[in-house]
Amino acid sequence: MKCLIAMSQTTLNPMAENLLYLCPKEFNTVPPDIPALASALQQIGFLGDTLDFHGEEHYRPGEEFLTLVTFLGCSPVIAMGEPGKTGEEFCHIALDGPIDKPRFIGGDNIKIPRCPSCGHRFETWQELIEQWQQQPAQLLDCPECGRSLNVTELRWRKSAGFGRFFIKVWGIFESEAVPNPNLLSILEKQTGTPWLHFYIRRQ
Repeated sequence: MKCLIAMSQTTLNPMAENLLYLCPKEFNTVPPDIPALASALQQIGFLGDTLDFHGEEHYRPGEEFLTLVTFLGCSPVIAMGEPGKTGEEFCHIALDGPIDKPRFIGGDNIKIPRCPSCGHRFETWQELIEQWQQQPAQLLDCPECGRSLNVTELRWRKSAGFGRFFIKVWGIFESEAVPNPNLLSILEKQTGTPWLHFYIRRQ
């Protein structure tokens, strides 16, 4: 059966937020030239025209957006619209940063992080995040395997992220789409570091 991408002009829940986040793998990395990055993303068709969103400059999806973001499964729904007409869940994009201090990003869909070596579950992750916000370079020891690691190295299973710069894409449901290798390659070329992605859901 052929799978299609449905372009919806409405949203199921205009109060909810479903986002795909992109950020440098090294959480302290900030693009050296953000205007040049935005221009490069417009040239490849990931970003379209700018729009005003609550006083901030956001972007409409570009002409090649649907080839640079690979949608998974059959008939994913992408809400295309405008503020005030289809709620705030419509697909649009923002460049967020640079931020002075590394920030933890998590939502209602967050999963309990695990040790990347042995799979130990860090049930008290909220306390670890609070400690990390005070001392980002501090290491913790896994109680099962003894590995010393930063909280950013835990396996968050694409439900949270860390950084000083993010690309936020609204209207993408969790695990519904992934960035294309071509998009990740452009981002790495512009910043000199690999990028990763994760998903956020807020009610």
